[in-house]
Amino acid sequence: PTPTTTPSPTTTATTTATPAFLAFSQVWQRADQPVTAGQAARSWMWGPKPLQRISESYSNAPGGERLVEYYDKARMEITNPGANRSSPWFVTNGLLVVEMARGQLQTGDRSFTNRAAAEIPIAGDQSDRSAPTYASLAGVIARKDRDRSGEYVAEMLERNGRTGDYTGARLKATQLVRFVPETGHNIPEVFWGFLNARGTISEGGQTRQGALMDWLTTLGYPVSEPYWVNVTVDGEQRQVLVQPFERRVLTYDPANPSGWQVEMGNVGRHYHLWRYGRELPE
Repeated sequence: PTPTTTPSPTTTATTTATPAFLAFSQVWQRADQPVTAGQAARSWMWGPKPLQRISESYSNAPGGERLVEYYDKARMEITNPGANRSSPWFVTNGLLVVEMARGQLQTGDRSFTNRAAAEIPIAGDQSDRSAPTYASLAGVIARKDRDRSGEYVAEMLERNGRTGDYTGARLKATQLVRFVPETGHNIPEVFWGFLNARGTISEGGQTRQGALMDWLTTLGYPVSEPYWVNVTVDGEQRQVLVQPFERRVLTYDPANPSGWQVEMGNVGRHYHLWRYGRELPE
């Protein structure tokens, strides 16, 4: 179904270089500048460039609006421009996955607007009519699991939200190695390694080796168990491992080349489509 639309956001010219947008740029540069420059061969944390810089309504921001910046993989936001700029929470990225799965668009710290959950595939081609969507997650994010460390991902998620047995190969990468008690979910080895990966990063115009991210500020907690899903990628049928977190979706495709087997889902693009009813520019 066509996403419910909201009024158009206030658009800010992409050439504007305000201190806030410079803060967005600094966050982007850490992991993705080395990829752009050819200094690192790995998947994007945000995407190759900002796609839209705008103001969005948010009741707890000064003046009732906050600056946001959309990327392929997420949306950056600054709710309090007067906060400590050195804090890892000065620039945040919203709980977009939770909003789309529950059908609750967040308009303030404790205020939401109800709408239909996002019928947009969480992985693979957006035109895929059989792949699980954010709406498919509604049931699985409503329940917690036990610590199953040492077990392997053994379930598949269908578009209708039902789960079934996974009968494919048991891969070491999909062994559960980390239990997160805050939300009651397990993380497999391949995603836990990605969350704690180190590599070439850029800070202050200098490159060095360091952690690619603080996973809690970047992704939030996992909101369901990992599942295998059937999706199409460029029209080709694939089985891909997915796990939704509060802010992002992680995917693992064993058929991808090294450095790109684990990727962030296009949550920023998906959320913008759900919220405004139109695609972001390429």
